[in-house]
Amino acid sequence: MDKNLSLLQETELFRGLSEAQVRKIFAIGRKVDFPADATIMTEGDIGDTMYIIGAGTVEVVKTLVLAGVEEEEGLEKNKVFTRLGAEQHAVFGEIALLEEAKRTATIRAITDVSLYEIRKDAFLRLAGDDPALGYRIMYNLARIVSARLRKADEDTIKLTTALSLILKETAG
Repeated sequence: MDKNLSLLQETELFRGLSEAQVRKIFAIGRKVDFPADATIMTEGDIGDTMYIIGAGTVEVVKTLVLAGVEEEEGLEKNKVFTRLGAEQHAVFGEIALLEEAKRTATIRAITDVSLYEIRKDAFLRLAGDDPALGYRIMYNLARIVSARLRKADEDTIKLTTALSLILKETAG
């Protein structure tokens, strides 16, 4: 079996799909390669593609300062939140399948990477042609986004707790 097809079958987003359904997804995507240090997507840009990592490692970078806020010396403006690799069957950019919105993070290649790219328009056509397949992918996507939202909520609680403690100490 083709390595890229096998990659899709092992991806959380395509869990529960038959081999025939995964082959349909495979048919609408394409393999793309980026060299180490390349920026694959930029936070704030409008996106219409999602990617699955086939080989290599990327980092997820978020801006920590609101636009228009002056950067203080020593204050880190961007932070690497995580690294994603092929061994995790990682998917990124999947929000682009749901809506036309700004990218929520910058993705940079740490090593040379091979990605499998799926465009929103091709995905929506496929989902319209095969509603059962579209439903399963959207269900899996909802689970992934829900887990990420839960983690973001936990991180927000940690940050607000730390900020409260710092403010309490400086006020006292």
